[in-house]
Amino acid sequence: MLKTRLHPLNHILICLVFSSLVFACGALPRLCFILGLSILYSSVRGGYGFIKTLKSLWRSLPFIMSLSVLQLIFRSEGEALWHWGFMRISSGGIYWAAVISLRLATVVLCAKAISRNSFRDFQAAFAAIRLPEEFSFMLSYGVQLIPSFSAKIKGFMQSLRMRGIEPAKLPWKQRLSVYKLMSIAALAGIINGSTTAAIALELRGFRSKGRRSFLHKQSVGLADAFLLAVLILLIVFCLL
Repeated sequence: MLKTRLHPLNHILICLVFSSLVFACGALPRLCFILGLSILYSSVRGGYGFIKTLKSLWRSLPFIMSLSVLQLIFRSEGEALWHWGFMRISSGGIYWAAVISLRLATVVLCAKAISRNSFRDFQAAFAAIRLPEEFSFMLSYGVQLIPSFSAKIKGFMQSLRMRGIEPAKLPWKQRLSVYKLMSIAALAGIINGSTTAAIALELRGFRSKGRRSFLHKQSVGLADAFLLAVLILLIVFCLL
């Protein structure tokens, strides 16, 4: 799999390059090309799967479309195509709505792909460029917060359904109250887990002084050098 062939640093570089290039260029064909590469990368990353990648992107569509609609309505550059009262749709608004959609979709895919890195992956990546180990822990822990929160919410929802309670069918007032209680409980669980993790790290000498040794060492190979050359060519292609 792609995860075992490449150095963990390259996975971070891929996500950084993709998510940066979509903001550095504004041509729609190039943005579509970068989005296609992001979908392909997310699909093969650790056997994620093409269908599952598209489903994951579909779940993020309401957030993406909400920002795109704002661009569509309030951007007035270019030729006016339709207007009603203060709302106006122009060719510039359509262009910027497409640009925002492609950019956000790429960033969402890259964020989900990089969240699949384990602490050991981040540790190996930052050790390769001589960054402190605290960076690897903070980044690996940070990218797992949202998936952990989502997993806890799904667990609460499943528990409610097993008790014959369907939150989506409750009145709005009760539904908001249930969601509020679930969110507070999920946040409390994450905070409690953070405290436990901090104690465990201290017991293992996480911030102790001295040179560290690693049980599993990952070195840079030909595949990593080839990928770096491809990323450089991609940057040149998109920026020229």
